[in-house]
Amino acid sequence: MKTQTMNAWTRCAALLSLLGAGVAQAGIVSNGGFESQTGSNANGYCYTSSAGCAFAGWSSTGNGTVVIGANSSAWGTPSNLGNASGNLGSFVLGLQGNGANISQTLNLATASLVELSWFDAGRSNWSGLQSYSVYFAGTELGTFSTQAGQAWRQHQLSFTASGSGLLEFRSLNLGSYDRTSFINGVQATASQVPEPQSLALALTALAVLGLTRARRHRGL
Repeated sequence: MKTQTMNAWTRCAALLSLLGAGVAQAGIVSNGGFESQTGSNANGYCYTSSAGCAFAGWSSTGNGTVVIGANSSAWGTPSNLGNASGNLGSFVLGLQGNGANISQTLNLATASLVELSWFDAGRSNWSGLQSYSVYFAGTELGTFSTQAGQAWRQHQLSFTASGSGLLEFRSLNLGSYDRTSFINGVQATASQVPEPQSLALALTALAVLGLTRARRHRGL
């Protein structure tokens, strides 16, 4: 009987754990490494405001959104910046000047906990600070800055989404137009937050199990 009771406790604890964690949904960002593009090559670049220049899976606005080859000397060779480690791929996103914007709709379930990450770096052959903001569904998640020649570094954000929405990277020019932030490796996973009634039901079951166990203990 004691063994059965312990097994029941274990099952209930496992249920609570599953309800709390949800089921992770990976790969919700398309072309987060910006490798699927048109209009450029690994040594070149193009502005998405020009015909034929685009990143697959993303929409862009403004005159300063750039498809940049990782080996492009015109942009200070992004692949030579610190922490690139050969994982950069052949292309990066450039956010130059003010008003450059790239966006993608993330398809999410209602009440999703989203874990978002990406890498940024700073253009080495043009001095000064460049900043950009990250938005989801019109809400600003944070503002970030890159210094000239800054090594690649990772950022991570967690937020709760009520459903699908638009993920955006928006440039904020603080000086010279040519200051540029490089972006790469955008990834996200989502786990559905348990509904209150489901969690309440599991807690009730746990309470009943505890009461039953206490009564059996008194009966011994």
